Amino acid sequence: MLSMIGKKNGHLYRFLERRPQQRSTVPGQRMRLISALERERSRIARELHAGAGQPLAGMRLNLEMLGECSNDLPPAAREALTRLQKLTEQALDQVRAVSHGLHPPEWQTLTTAEALRYLVQCSGLESRLGVKLNLAALPAEPSHIVKVAIYRCAQECISNILRHSGATHLSLSLRLTGAMVELRVEDNGHGFPAHSAGNKGIGLVAIREHAESLEGTCDILSNPVGVTVVVRLPLDAD
Repeated sequence: MLSMIGKKNGHLYRFLERRPQQRSTVPGQRMRLISALERERSRIARELHAGAGQPLAGMRLNLEMLGECSNDLPPAAREALTRLQKLTEQALDQVRAVSHGLHPPEWQTLTTAEALRYLVQCSGLESRLGVKLNLAALPAEPSHIVKVAIYRCAQECISNILRHSGATHLSLSLRLTGAMVELRVEDNGHGFPAHSAGNKGIGLVAIREHAESLEGTCDILSNPVGVTVVVRLPLDAD
C-alpha cells in the first residue's frame, strides 16, 4: 500500500512535467500545481519519517533487545518474536522507500546557483558545446516557487538548445538586481523566425507563463546568430 502511494505520486509528478500541452490556459497554473505537489511530497515524506519511521525503528530496537533474552521463552514465543522482527523490518523498509521516493529532487536541497550548476552537469551539455557559466551565489535566496521556476526555465532552455539550435556555445548567468532574480541564457545557434517563438516546443510559452504568473517578465530575442532568453522574477514571489 505504501509503495503504491509513492509510485502514484511519482507518476503524477512526472506526468505534469512531461505533458506541457496539458497545462491550464490560466497563465502559470501548471507551474503552481507542480510547486504545490513538490511541497506536499516533502510534507508527506517528513510525516512518514517522524510519524511511522521513528516508532518502527524503536519497535525494532526493543524487539532486538527481547531477542537477546529469548532463550528462556517457549519455542512458540521465540518463533512469534522472530516473525515480529521480520514484519517490523519489512514495514520500516517500506516506510523508508516511500519517504525517499517522495523526497524533493536533489537539486531542491541546493542553492539556486548550485542547482543550475547541477543541471548543467547532469545535462551533459559541457561535452557537446562550449559553456560559460556566471553563477555566483546570490546575496539572498529566492522563495521556493521562484527557485523552481528559475530551474525549470533553465531546463527548458537547455533542452531547446540541445535539440533545435545547432549552437556551439552557450552562456548561462544568474544575478540579483534589486528585488528581482535574473536568469539569462544565450546561445549562438541559428535561432528561429519571430512568428514561431510561441510554437518552438511549447516550452517557450511555458517559460513566459511561469514568469507572468509570478509577476515577472520573460524576454526572448532570436536572430540568425543566436537566441537570448532573459527571465526576471521577484525574489519573494509566493
